[in-house]
Amino acid sequence: MIRNVWRLQGLNAFVNDGVRKGCRSLSTVVSNRNVSTSSSASTSTSSSKVEEEDNLVKIEIDNNIATLILNRKPVNSLSFELLTAISSSIKEVEKDRKVNSLIIKSSSRATFSAGLDLTELYNPSPTRLPKFWRSFQQLFIDLYGSRLATVAAIEGHAPAAGCMIALSCDNRVMGNKAGVIGLNESKFGICAPPWLGQLMLRSIGFRNGEKALALGTLYTPQEALSLGLVDRVVEQEDVLGVAREVAEEWSAIPPHALVACKTLSRKEFIDDLIQNRDEDVDYFCNFITNDKVQAGLGAYLESLKNKK
Repeated sequence: MIRNVWRLQGLNAFVNDGVRKGCRSLSTVVSNRNVSTSSSASTSTSSSKVEEEDNLVKIEIDNNIATLILNRKPVNSLSFELLTAISSSIKEVEKDRKVNSLIIKSSSRATFSAGLDLTELYNPSPTRLPKFWRSFQQLFIDLYGSRLATVAAIEGHAPAAGCMIALSCDNRVMGNKAGVIGLNESKFGICAPPWLGQLMLRSIGFRNGEKALALGTLYTPQEALSLGLVDRVVEQEDVLGVAREVAEEWSAIPPHALVACKTLSRKEFIDDLIQNRDEDVDYFCNFITNDKVQAGLGAYLESLKNKK
């Protein structure tokens, strides 16, 4: 499926004991050959990026609910370091058998996450780019396939890959003044990867999703609620409280039952990405380094500078 979609625009391996060992993460019962996470940046990574990595993600645990706080200033743009830090944090939380739910929020009330760090994609390092894209795949696998009940507490804007984080959660709570959410990649000359675009189609319906992907539509909280892109819209000051109530509700489900249900609905899509993972990386790297795509990214980044 991935290979066909990538070609249009320019995605096995759960073991049989996955449900029997239901408290395990869905993403950890797949073949190790396909799910290894890059744990360190390339040797060309600047010292400033290495120094900031320690504080990119914060974890708070209260009884059986953990909160993962995105903390890359100013807008949680998803660099290689932030992507790997989020994946590592999810895995660390999953090791605590007392924790059943995970809330994901931002340290900024203005922005949940602004999406991928486009400087990773513009004039990219040929060695870093594949690692970067693999870390993005891995975050999707780890979050969408987590054994934990996951809740996105959205208090600010969530475009592009910020929307991916929200979509990969089991439940999404958005503030009524939180800004906008959606997959707007087409606006800067690229397209959401097949596994993310297809998740959008499953979430808001085929026709709505088809138009949203092509037009790069960003939705207000109420619009997102009407489409099923988010599950609840609440007063801005109530986002975290309601997210915790939702997390408590999901935590009440026996862990083995929750994992069995998530496996039932998500297995084939995680399988598809893992089975075609290397090909997805190759197609994306070839696509993003195309001269026209690079020109479009450069123009978009320049337009952002002019807005400041």
